[in-house]
Amino acid sequence: MIPSQRSGARPADQQPGGGLQITRTLLRIVAFGLGLGVALPTLAQTISGSSLNITGQSTLQGDVVTCSGHPWIDVRCNGAVADGNHDDTNAINSTISAAIANNWPVRLTAGTYKVTSRIIIDYATQAGQGFRLISDGAVIDGRTIASGPVLQIQCGGGITSSPTGCFYFRQEGTLFVNGNTPAYVVVLGKADFSDAHNSAKFDHLIVNNANTAASGGGCQFNYLLDSDVYAVCVAAGGAAGLAFEQVQFSRISGAGTAEGTGGRGVVLENGYNFSNTFFALDLEVSPTCLSITFSHNGLNTFVSPYFNCVTAVNATASDGNVLINPNYGGATVNFGPLSTGISVIGTGSRDNWLFPAAGSYAATPIDDGLSVSNYNTPGASMAVTLPALSSVNAGWSMGFASDNGKGMTITTTSGSIISGGKSVASISMGAGNYEYVRLESDGNNFRIVSSTRNTRLANGFEPPPWPSNWLFPASSGYAATLSDNGNVLSSYDSAAGLTVTLPSTSGLPDGWSIGFATDNNKGLMAQVNSTAGGHIVWPGSGGSQTSLAMANTSQGAYEFLVLQYDGNGNFRVLEATPATAQAIGMVGAAGISRWSFPGVSAYSATVADNGNVISSLNSPTSYLAVTLPSTTAVPMGWTIGIATDGNRAAAVQTNSTSGGRILYPGSGATTTSASLAGVNYELLVLQFDGGNFRVIQATPATATLMGISGSAPGINRWSFPAVGTYAASQSDIGNALSNYNTPTSSLTITLPPTTAISAGWIMGFATDNGKTMTVQVNGASGGHILYPAGATGSAGDSVTLAPINYEFLALQFDGGNFRIVSITPRSASALGMFGHEITTGATPALGSGSSDCGTSPSIAGNDSVGRVTVGAANGGRCTITFVSPWPNPPVCSAFDETSTTLVRPTAASTASTVLTGAFAAGDVLVYSCLGFQ
Repeated sequence: MIPSQRSGARPADQQPGGGLQITRTLLRIVAFGLGLGVALPTLAQTISGSSLNITGQSTLQGDVVTCSGHPWIDVRCNGAVADGNHDDTNAINSTISAAIANNWPVRLTAGTYKVTSRIIIDYATQAGQGFRLISDGAVIDGRTIASGPVLQIQCGGGITSSPTGCFYFRQEGTLFVNGNTPAYVVVLGKADFSDAHNSAKFDHLIVNNANTAASGGGCQFNYLLDSDVYAVCVAAGGAAGLAFEQVQFSRISGAGTAEGTGGRGVVLENGYNFSNTFFALDLEVSPTCLSITFSHNGLNTFVSPYFNCVTAVNATASDGNVLINPNYGGATVNFGPLSTGISVIGTGSRDNWLFPAAGSYAATPIDDGLSVSNYNTPGASMAVTLPALSSVNAGWSMGFASDNGKGMTITTTSGSIISGGKSVASISMGAGNYEYVRLESDGNNFRIVSSTRNTRLANGFEPPPWPSNWLFPASSGYAATLSDNGNVLSSYDSAAGLTVTLPSTSGLPDGWSIGFATDNNKGLMAQVNSTAGGHIVWPGSGGSQTSLAMANTSQGAYEFLVLQYDGNGNFRVLEATPATAQAIGMVGAAGISRWSFPGVSAYSATVADNGNVISSLNSPTSYLAVTLPSTTAVPMGWTIGIATDGNRAAAVQTNSTSGGRILYPGSGATTTSASLAGVNYELLVLQFDGGNFRVIQATPATATLMGISGSAPGINRWSFPAVGTYAASQSDIGNALSNYNTPTSSLTITLPPTTAISAGWIMGFATDNGKTMTVQVNGASGGHILYPAGATGSAGDSVTLAPINYEFLALQFDGGNFRIVSITPRSASALGMFGHEITTGATPALGSGSSDCGTSPSIAGNDSVGRVTVGAANGGRCTITFVSPWPNPPVCSAFDETSTTLVRPTAASTASTVLTGAFAAGDVLVYSCLGFQ
């Protein structure tokens, strides 16, 4: 299918879908039919007053010529002289007209044919058979023609929207055409694309135009399809040696020159010029060898062209044109400053490597396949600009290298440079000589298809491979540089510890990383540079830290920490061993981060349980017993939690081998086990301190059972928002929120959705300034607030702190719900977490008989509280004798539940109390006694 750039214009052989297709097969059939219907008449013409029968052969001026049309007709049959002086215009034109009318070839025997007006070959009437122009080295000399072409070949009768389709024009032998015209000397086809020339062939066409006008050119081919052309077209003017206007599927070779200002050896311009192959073109002397000016000039192949012009290629608009092994002459200065849509296969005579002596380099499409080095750059660095993506073909590639201690930056003008999950507008070569990167266009971006390691690291296209390169400095100080990206520095060989100074942040790429390790009982400190040093940041650091010291524990070694530069003036702590995280005060260090629910009644914890909470929910029995690992198997900072769920108790004990102790305030130094309170949702957290396991968190009931008070574990900062409602989020982990600045009388906090936070998330809540506070779950995936209250624990949607100042509550997310892990007593009591007041003890004795308690009295209770059922004939009196004497006579009160009257106890002794009143048989008396000291 042949597209056209003009509205309604279509080639003669366009497919039916294009609307105006005339297939080549159909034209051949029609032409053959027309040819069979042409009678070849005997035609007599008068030439210079004589009669010539052109059905045979005649002798003119001593030359033997063929005038019959079989196998050709010679132009001398009609009076052409070919002496360079005689005007042969009419003879040639009349011969051509007769030949076209009779479908005869025309022959130009050797000689110079002077013409004074245009020679026109319009073979429209032979569109199907074609036309043969045979030359035996003849010269058509049209240098006296002041304007327009000397030789015009066309196929008339068509219009742009419906072009004439002509086939099989053939120029045989060598034909010279000379002119001196401000136009093209030889023109095939019409400029309006109203005639399409199919399967034409030019054997050997030599054209010369002596005119120096800007519009003077050699040969112009309009609407040429599926043809073979060998043409050498030279002009002194500024047009083109060879101009191709809508030429497709053709094979072209020869030479082209236009010496004048703006001249081009070959130009592909108007129309659709595509799928042509140009073989070994010789393009010299012109200011520009090859010019492509229209976006529809694409998918052409130039095989081994020779460019010897100041500018080899100037392609302002093209697509998919390929140069194969181009050869550049000494005159070439600019290889292709504008070379849109040009790809190169093989560099030809151009060096594969370029070493420009300039501080900048603008890559062009014609640089396809080359590599550029900054070796000769006069400054410290070379700035390279990539071509616009729209100007290069997909697959265009170029390499870049750093040499001679100089840097290089590569910047896009469109699209991005992409690799390793990153998309950037520019890259810098890695430090050091011999760094390399090759970029290839994919049509949308430039992809890194190969690069050296430092360049990838320097631009963050791959993470630093720590700990792949360990260094053991022997000095006490070490100044890190850009090249330490990916190194790990150990204190092992230092005399008494190592101090590392980080590089200046100026010019440091984001992603630059370095690791630190303590060894051999020697500490390590990292500090920022005194020049543009930035800061070191980690959770809880604030924004002004300039140094950090790693933990120097009793174990003496193997602490580890990694810093990475974030490109914004900060070195961030990416990784730290627990003791070092603790030593620098990192928020959340050694905290609880996950929960597990094993289906066993006995669980042996290991080092892998660091940060884990073990719940009793799925225990097959009524309890879960957790055994801690040996102290030799876990690092300092190892942390574990134990929780009660599913009405199952939980306890923890140390290992029988090097187990250490469980330490908490009031424990002493010999405790090896602890039990949680026997209700749901209790929590106990232990952390290894290097020798023993310390209790660092406990819910209030468990703390009470163990003899310790509650706390707010994991809280590390406070905030005082001036709002009436507050929506907590992931960033509030470790935050304690006060209602001090609340503008109303109460602050309501909504917890984050459970889908937005991770297990271990913790937050505190405090009342201040005479204001109340309520904490509620989120309306979307909110979970519940779990706390030990009631018979089986409570799972609520909100909690309200006691309405006094300084109440405190801490909640932690377990992966599905929020658990109360710390609370002040008044608020705990308000939530029912302390449960009912229950006293125990043996049952006291009762009096009996007519004067004391009556017949067969009974009692249920203990020395503090109980119920007495009196018998008949009780005498209005009943004595209760305590099981255990009180230190002082207790204060007692009583009530007759049956008659709903008060009962008056007599003054109690330390051993008994007497209840008196009007008692009927079966009355139930309740009593309560409290002692004091």
